[in-house]
Amino acid sequence: MFILDEKILEPFDILLVRFPDDETSLKIRETCNSDYSHAIIYLGNGSFIEGVEPIVSLFSYHRYYFPDLDNVKVLRLNEETKSKLNSTETETALRRLSYCNYSKRLLYYINERTIREDVIKIFFTNKTWQSGIVCTSLITLPYHAGGIDISKKNEPFYAHFGDIERYENFVDVTAKVFKQIDEGDLNNKTFDYLSTYRTGSLLEKQSKIVKELNDYVQAKFTDIINHPEKYTDIQIIHENLGFSTWEDIFPNIMRWFLTNTGKNIDNELSNLILTKGYHMLWFEEIHKHKEQFFPFYYHPFTKWKKEDLEFLRNTLQGTYDRMQASEDATFQNFTLCPCKTFHILLDMYRSFSDLLRSSINQYDALIQMK
Repeated sequence: MFILDEKILEPFDILLVRFPDDETSLKIRETCNSDYSHAIIYLGNGSFIEGVEPIVSLFSYHRYYFPDLDNVKVLRLNEETKSKLNSTETETALRRLSYCNYSKRLLYYINERTIREDVIKIFFTNKTWQSGIVCTSLITLPYHAGGIDISKKNEPFYAHFGDIERYENFVDVTAKVFKQIDEGDLNNKTFDYLSTYRTGSLLEKQSKIVKELNDYVQAKFTDIINHPEKYTDIQIIHENLGFSTWEDIFPNIMRWFLTNTGKNIDNELSNLILTKGYHMLWFEEIHKHKEQFFPFYYHPFTKWKKEDLEFLRNTLQGTYDRMQASEDATFQNFTLCPCKTFHILLDMYRSFSDLLRSSINQYDALIQMK
C-alpha cells in the first residue's frame, strides 16, 4: 500500500494517473499519446487541487492512496527550471482556478483549437481564466502564469497529457514522494484513489454547493448581457460580467447595492448560501476531525510525534492566514456595502479564524512540551 509523504511533497508537484480498466481513460491516453489520463496538482500544506465534476476542488493528500505505483506518476520541475518559476504567480493563478466549473465542453474546444479569442486575451492580460477548466489546463495555466510554458508554443490552454508527461524539465519523483505502509496502518481518512473516486467528504459537499452558486451567477450575468432592457437601473459594463466563479459577483454587488437589481441579487444569493448550508461546512469539517482541531483534548490518545505536530500546526497556520486575508477583504467590502451576502461570509470567516487561532495555540504549546 502506498500513500503520499506530505513531508516530501513540494508545491506544484503533479500527479498523473491512469484508470487501467476505464474506456474513457484509454481513449484519452490514445488521443494524447500519453500513458495517463488525469492530472492533479499539489498546492502545499497537505492540499491538492483537482478538477473533478462538477467543479475544481481542494482535497487532502489522504485522498491519494494507491495499492501499487503502476498507474500513477509524480512529476516535479528540475532544480534549474524551478529556480525560474515565479511561485507566487503560480499559486495565485492556481487559487483563482479553485471552484471554477469543470467543463467537458472545453475538451472539445481544445481538440478543435477553437477556444474564444477573448478568453485567451484575458488570460494573457491578467492571468485570469474566464472559462470552464479541465485537469490539464489546471496544470498548464498556473505554470504559464509563473513563467514556465509546458506547451512550448505559448498556448498553455491547448497543452495535453502528452505535453505534460514529456516536458523535458520535469523529473519523475514518484518513488520519492510515496511511502509504503501496511494495510492495517491506513486510517479512515485514506482512500484507494482508483476504486474510491468519490469519498463523501465535506469538500465534495462544498463542490456541489459551489456549483449551484456558480450556476446562479453565470446565469445572472448571461441574462444581464442578453436582456439589458430588464436591468435599466444598473450600469452594464460587459468587462465586469466575465465569469470564472460565483465570487465574480462581489464587485458588481458593491456597484449595484442601492438599486433594485442589486437588492434582488443580494437577497437571492444570500438565501442560496443559507439554504444550502455553505456557510456552515467549516463547522462540520471541524467536528468530523476533532482530533486535528482540538489537540489538547485528543493528544493523550494519539501517536503524534513532534514533527507530526509541527506539520499539522503549519497546515492550520496556512489555512488561518488565508482565512484572515478573506476576512479582511470581506470586512472592507461589507463596510462599503452592508449587504446580506457579505455579512454571512464575514461571520463565516470570523468564526472559522477564531477556531483556527485556538487550534494553533494548542499545537504551539504541545510542541514546546516535546
